[in-house]
Amino acid sequence: MPLVSILMAAYRVEDTVRTAVASVLDQNHEHWELIIASDCGTDYLAVCRAGGLRDGRIRMVATPFLASGPSAARNAALEAAKGEFITILDGDDTWRPERLAALLPLAKVSGLACDNTRAMTPDGREIATAHPVGAAAREIDALAMMTSGMPHFPLLRRELASPGYRPELRFAEDVVFNMELIARAGAMTLLPQPLTHYIQWPNSATNAQDAWRRAETAYGQINAMLLRGEVTIPTDQRAAIVEAFAEKRRLNLAYGAAVQAGKATTFQAFMAARNLDGD
Repeated sequence: MPLVSILMAAYRVEDTVRTAVASVLDQNHEHWELIIASDCGTDYLAVCRAGGLRDGRIRMVATPFLASGPSAARNAALEAAKGEFITILDGDDTWRPERLAALLPLAKVSGLACDNTRAMTPDGREIATAHPVGAAAREIDALAMMTSGMPHFPLLRRELASPGYRPELRFAEDVVFNMELIARAGAMTLLPQPLTHYIQWPNSATNAQDAWRRAETAYGQINAMLLRGEVTIPTDQRAAIVEAFAEKRRLNLAYGAAVQAGKATTFQAFMAARNLDGD
């Protein structure tokens, strides 16, 4: 029985999935399973085999229908998962070899732990990290997670994942999922070492030319859900989180304007440039 189930939503990642899978095969911790949820009909096991990647711990499941979205894909993988712990790896990102081994002891204590996501260009240059790099683990709350401007990919006890991702959200679904995880666990343990490489591919779902438009739609959905009280968050943080989402929406519209003006390519590079300018 695997200790960790790794969920991978895969949509048109034929060019990058083998590198992502190879980073799982390189993990120092060996008691894992990888469940690839194909959301585009591609046989990703065949893609991996063609690249010389064969391992009985890798399985594939199908999504309810083609292009059902990242939430539905991760839910399909979650339903098939057998591990005591769950974590996420997208098909165009990679891990450092020590990631699972470093996070498991923290997640066993607190139930929920993450590392310090590092945004990188496809050629390996760092753009930014979600939090300052350090050595000592500490707790972060939902507000600190969502205002970092970077996705987080936690390792969590299986029971915290219920009821899963919200399939109606096709963008920023991970932010809502993580906020609700933190509400259930009380806090998330952050290991401030960058062990996840969030690679900024120009045509990925979060960096395509129309990504800011899809983000605007999602932020509108999430704002309405927050105002209706449909997202489980700490009561004392509700007002701050609503305002933080409003700020994310303002930043996204500014990013969209920069994209249309030919002044920005990826959101992470846009934010890094703003931070350098002191905006």
